[in-house]
Amino acid sequence: MSMRRLLWGAGVLAVIGMGAGCAHDEAKQAHSQGEKVGEAFSQKTRFADQLSLFNQKQISLAQLALQKSTNPEVRTFAQDLIHDHQKSQDDLETLADSKTMALATVNLSTEDLAVGGAGLEGASQGVEKGKEKYDKKFDEQVTAFRELRDSMTGLSGHEFDKAFLGQVKEAQQDAEKLIDKGLKNYSDDTSLALFLSRTSPVVDSHQQRAEVLKGLIGD
Repeated sequence: MSMRRLLWGAGVLAVIGMGAGCAHDEAKQAHSQGEKVGEAFSQKTRFADQLSLFNQKQISLAQLALQKSTNPEVRTFAQDLIHDHQKSQDDLETLADSKTMALATVNLSTEDLAVGGAGLEGASQGVEKGKEKYDKKFDEQVTAFRELRDSMTGLSGHEFDKAFLGQVKEAQQDAEKLIDKGLKNYSDDTSLALFLSRTSPVVDSHQQRAEVLKGLIGD
């Protein structure tokens, strides 16, 4: 699987323009400033990418649960997961659009889709920092999820419900750590911090609900 994604956009150009304007007679300084802004922009986009991938994976697992599970409570939980994570994804995409961030949209059943953008020379160099490593990590995450989901497809009844709830709980715990990291790193970004603050209690409630249900269905 090959990720052919460029993560910068008009937002980088706007910020770079201001930085470059203040030091237009210092090309080297402007280039350096552009590189820093491009790198910061790409890091924030990659953070949002991880939130997006989390939503997409939870929706995919919940859809599988609706196909496989016959437990009414598990099915209700799966429906709520789809509703909550689709809303979170819609809100995240709206936020990303407002910041001209291009999120990776992945078809978890087939192949991923490429997205793109444009930037200035300095910004593009900043964006490229860590890109190959990140794209490899992203591809590995998608592949691992597909393998997990495929293995769960072969389960049924109680075994499926147990595996499903366990995976949901684990994913929500990981997401909670990601959100905490985002709240720490992007506290100066009001709109992103607000989104994360609203998302955190939803993730926590899903984690607790998965744990309760897992206890109810037993081993």
